[in-house]
Amino acid sequence: MTLTSELIRQGEKDKIWSKYCGHLTLSLEEFMQIQERLLFEQFEIWKDSEIAQHFIGKKMPKTVQEFRERVPLTKYEDYVDFLMEKREESLPKANYRWARTSGKSGKYACKWVPLTDRMYERFGEGALTAIILSSCDYPGDVKIQPDDVLLMGTAPLPYTSGYIAHSTEDVLGIRFVPPLEEAEKMDFLDRIANGFKEGMEVGIDYFYGLASVLGKMGERFEQGGGSKFSLSMLKPQVLGRLVKGVIKSKLQKRKMLPKDIWNLKGVMTGGMDTDIYREKVEYYWGKPPLEGYASTEGGVQALQSWNYKGMTMFPDVAFYEFIPLDEHQKNKADPSYQPKTYLMDELSPGIYEIVFTNLLGGVMMRYRIGDLLNFISLEDSEIGCKIPQFRFYSRGDDLIDISNMVRFNEKDIWMAIEASGVQYVDWTARKEINEGKSIVHLYLEYKPNESMPLDQVKSSIEESLKKMHPDFEGMEEIVGKDNLKVTRLPDGAFNHYMEAAKAAGADLAHLKPPHMQPKDHILTRLTNLE
Repeated sequence: MTLTSELIRQGEKDKIWSKYCGHLTLSLEEFMQIQERLLFEQFEIWKDSEIAQHFIGKKMPKTVQEFRERVPLTKYEDYVDFLMEKREESLPKANYRWARTSGKSGKYACKWVPLTDRMYERFGEGALTAIILSSCDYPGDVKIQPDDVLLMGTAPLPYTSGYIAHSTEDVLGIRFVPPLEEAEKMDFLDRIANGFKEGMEVGIDYFYGLASVLGKMGERFEQGGGSKFSLSMLKPQVLGRLVKGVIKSKLQKRKMLPKDIWNLKGVMTGGMDTDIYREKVEYYWGKPPLEGYASTEGGVQALQSWNYKGMTMFPDVAFYEFIPLDEHQKNKADPSYQPKTYLMDELSPGIYEIVFTNLLGGVMMRYRIGDLLNFISLEDSEIGCKIPQFRFYSRGDDLIDISNMVRFNEKDIWMAIEASGVQYVDWTARKEINEGKSIVHLYLEYKPNESMPLDQVKSSIEESLKKMHPDFEGMEEIVGKDNLKVTRLPDGAFNHYMEAAKAAGADLAHLKPPHMQPKDHILTRLTNLE
C-alpha cells in the first residue's frame, strides 16, 4: 500500500493537497529558486556521462547563464546516436525505462526516450495532481477515495500515456477499467468499449483521455447507443444504474445521457481537441475536461486548475526556457539564426516556443519539442496563483502562415468547421499556392447523409476564420479574395487511409493523417481510394 493511499484512507486532505498541489501557491521567486536548485542537481547527475560531455564538455556550468550560453538548443536528431540504439552506457544512469513517441517529422519511425525511476514516479504524481484538480471546487478540496475507478482512454505501453497509467497505479493504487494488463492486449476501440461496459457494473469516477472520444461517445449514447447496455448486461448493478438514468432523463424531459448513468468526479485530457469538445463533454458527462500539457520527452509539465482557465507549470519536472514567436519565425526562415530565450520570470503575455531541460536524471538539454504556448497572463488571481498561465497554442510545424499576414493553428480551423454546422467525418488542411498566392486548402469528408452545399460550407468557415483573425479579411484588399479553398473528399476516405496504414504495419500514432500540413503522399491516398 502506498503512502498516498494511506493518506487518503486516513482523510489527510491537507497533506495530500500540499504534496500534489502545493506548486499553485509558490511565488515566482520560489518557482525560480526550485528551477535553479534542481538544474544544479542535474549537473551532478550528468557530469561523468558521455552524453553530457558531448553537449556540455567535461566541466559542468557554474551558473544558469553559463549553461544557456554553452549548450546549444537541441532537437531529437541531436540525440539519435545515443537514444535510438538505447546506448545506456553513454547515459548518466542505468536501468532506464524506454518510452516511445511518434516520429512525427517522418525522419524516424519512432523516437525512444529514456525514463529514470524518478521520472516514472513523477508521471504518476502528476496524474494524481490532475485527478485532484479535475474534481475539486476550491483549494484543499480532495474528493478522491481509495475505491475510485478510472477509465484510461489512451495508448498503452511503451507510449508515455501507458507509463503514466502504470505509474498512477503504483502511486495511488486506483482501480482501472479495464485492468491495465488486460487493456494493453486490446486495440483502442475495444479498450474503450470494454471500459464503459465494466463501468456499467462498477461505476466510473474519472476519465483520462481524448475529449473527442468522450464527445463522440456522448453523441452515440444520446442517439440510442446506450440502450444496448440493457440487452447485454442484465446484472443488478447495471439495471440499477440504468433505472436511475431513465428516471433522471425523464424528469428533465430529454434523452438519456451518460451523465445520467455515471456521476464522474473528474475528466482529464490534453491535446488540441479539448476546446473543440469542451461544451459537449460537459453536456454529456456532467464535468468539463481538465486540460494538461505533457510529452514523452518532458513528462507531465502543466495542468489547469479548478477554474479551467490557464495551465500552471510544475517547477520540478523540467527547467524551462521560452523562445518568443518572432524569434521562432526568424529561426524558421533561417535555421542558422540562433533565437533568444527567456526564463519564466522574464515573460510577458504572448506566444512562445517552449524549450526545456530534463530534471530528475533525464537527458534532454535545452530541448525543442516544437510546441507553441500562449501565455495569457502572468498570474491567476482567481485561484491565487502567482505563476504565468498558458494555453497550448500549436505545434510549430502545424501553423499555416498566409502571406506573412495571418497564422492559423489547428484549433482555429477545427472550431470554424464546427461552427459551420456541417456533419463531417474528419478533415485535413494545409497551405498551398493557388494562382500565385498562398491559400488555406481544407480537405473535408462529409458524413454519409450530409447534403450541405460545399459553397455554403466554405462561406461559413471563411466567415468564422475572419472573426477569429480580422487580418484574414483585411488581407483581401491586398492579395484579393478566395484565400480559402474547400475540397470534399470521397466517402470513406479517412477509413480507407487508416485501414491501409494499419495493413502496412503503421503504429498507433500514424494510423490517422495529421490535421495540419499533410504531405503530398497523404493527400494522394485520401483523394484516391483505388
